[in-house]
Amino acid sequence: MSARNIILIVAAVLMTAGTAYLARDWLNNQRPQVIAAPPVPKIEGALVLVAAADLPAGILLQDKHLRWQLWPSDSVPATYFIKPKREDLPNPISDLLGAVVRKGISTGEPVSRGRILQAGARGFLAAVLRPGYRAMSIQVTATSGIAGLVFPGDRIDLILTHAVKRGGSDRRASETVLINVRVLAIDQSIDDQAGNPRVFKNATLELTPKQTEMLAVVGEIGRLSMALRSLAKDEAELERLTNSKDPMAEPDPARGLTHTWDTEVSRLLWRPSASNLDTVQVSRGNETKELKFRRRK
Repeated sequence: MSARNIILIVAAVLMTAGTAYLARDWLNNQRPQVIAAPPVPKIEGALVLVAAADLPAGILLQDKHLRWQLWPSDSVPATYFIKPKREDLPNPISDLLGAVVRKGISTGEPVSRGRILQAGARGFLAAVLRPGYRAMSIQVTATSGIAGLVFPGDRIDLILTHAVKRGGSDRRASETVLINVRVLAIDQSIDDQAGNPRVFKNATLELTPKQTEMLAVVGEIGRLSMALRSLAKDEAELERLTNSKDPMAEPDPARGLTHTWDTEVSRLLWRPSASNLDTVQVSRGNETKELKFRRRK
């Protein structure tokens, strides 16, 4: 190989290397410069009690409704509930269980003392009541109160048992007066967290104004009993929730439609005739006759 060819080859190699170096340098200059993010400052604050979900007015607070959230220490009002830094100090959540929300609280919003009413406070029961409803108490016994297994928030049916005069004879009957009635309180307690049954003497119910009048009359007619309703929805209730614009709305108490006569319970009781004639047996000596009389309306 001649010296001239060697020189040309070396020159070509040098030019290729220089071009590659310049191209790499140009590409590096075109890339965006990565700026290191500044360290996240550690937020110093207090754990404030906030709503874990939307809490409408009138709801009774449960443990699932509340959670702790970090809050800047310089903006914590005195009305907020702050988590104690020591484990041996009382937890505010324990004192708030069973309290009622006086004004609606949105998710993540701090729970303040002015937005809730604790049990025993003035206006507590009025805050639990839905607008347009009334609270009324009835006396119950261990039997009529389902052995203490009814708790605030449960739904019950009210059954009236009384004597009825039919065809000149005294009959016994029971009828469902009201269904789907909400229990507000048991005796003086509205705490629905306790799980132990206890025999109580009074139950406070949520009723419409007309239903309170009905219940006042019922107490003068006969004996009143409670029947506990299942938490599961029946078909009629499921259909109502499906077609309702507000599926979370509480169902309203309603008038009962069923009744039971004493003859439907005991086979030994005489069943009156369905006709409009009364039968009377007349005995004269050894002779007995049946006389029929048209029943007075």
